[in-house]
Amino acid sequence: MGKAVGSSKLGELYSGDKKVFKHREWRGVRDTFYDYTRWLGIIAMLGKFMLHPKNVKGFFRYRWMLNYLAVPMMIDKHSMGLRGPQLRICREEYDLVASDVAKLLTKIFSMDQNLGASPEKSKHVVLMDENEMTNIMCGFPNLEGLSWETASCYVCVLLQGDAMTHYLDVVQECGMPGDVCPMPASEAGICIDGDMPIFGKCAVQCNTTCDGSLMGNGVISRALERNGIPVHQLATPLRHTEPGVQEYAAQEVRNAIAFIEEQTGEKFDWDYYFECAKRINIGARECTEWLELSKTDYPQVIGNNILLYRETEYMAIAGKVPAFAELDKKITKMATEAYRKRQCLLRNTVIVL
Repeated sequence: MGKAVGSSKLGELYSGDKKVFKHREWRGVRDTFYDYTRWLGIIAMLGKFMLHPKNVKGFFRYRWMLNYLAVPMMIDKHSMGLRGPQLRICREEYDLVASDVAKLLTKIFSMDQNLGASPEKSKHVVLMDENEMTNIMCGFPNLEGLSWETASCYVCVLLQGDAMTHYLDVVQECGMPGDVCPMPASEAGICIDGDMPIFGKCAVQCNTTCDGSLMGNGVISRALERNGIPVHQLATPLRHTEPGVQEYAAQEVRNAIAFIEEQTGEKFDWDYYFECAKRINIGARECTEWLELSKTDYPQVIGNNILLYRETEYMAIAGKVPAFAELDKKITKMATEAYRKRQCLLRNTVIVL
């Protein structure tokens, strides 16, 4: 690879059908050195993650943990061909997401009853459905809203496209239909196969986004309640923009809040809620700036990198982690400086659709 994007075929970095590079991409001395040091940082983060005894137990206990070996390769895939500010923005985004997921896994394994933890260790945790927004937890500063589905299903598929094949087979072997959405089917398969971490004081499930999700929730809620974890069903209206359903939708949220308060003894804190809301607004404002730059001939925050980062920040983080709002501002500063210098990602490139 030369310094300019498009100077060589990116597919040549791979050997045959393997998913790892046969050698690091050459991006010029400065960018190659930067990318390599950030790659080493990811390797060090994974090594630090495995220093925790419970994490080691979790790695060998759960089949889906094998997919996390692909974290460095996944980030390499999304940074291919990038140079200068685009490369640095990409690495900043993915490194923070990878670090946050590592913290999520560490928390889960430290509280997992399958790994010998006491139920008391997770009495401050409310399990949240992967398909629902976690904003409701912005009102509980002393509680954590965690999703085991995010760690065991969603992230795994981002790392390996075929990560859930085994669990889909498990679901169909139990007689469940094979033509539903594979995401809730995979989650149900993980539960049936005994690969669901058990932790949390209570759980809130949501009926979004489809009938397949309702099916999966039924399987999961039975397993949770069998282990002494009560479950609340938050029934959101699918036609949520219609005026006639607004009061009903608000009451469903109130019911979920009341359930959490009853189960945990905590009270909803509006001050903390709006503190998190301000950080959500920061992310929305900064992302709007990135999209405005993308209207020009010099886009800076691009591709799947903006999608995966913003989806993580918007749904899973929801203003509860200040580091994401701080990074949003940093990315805007980096992107604006690159735009002022008219730094272009692609030069003289013809895109054939």
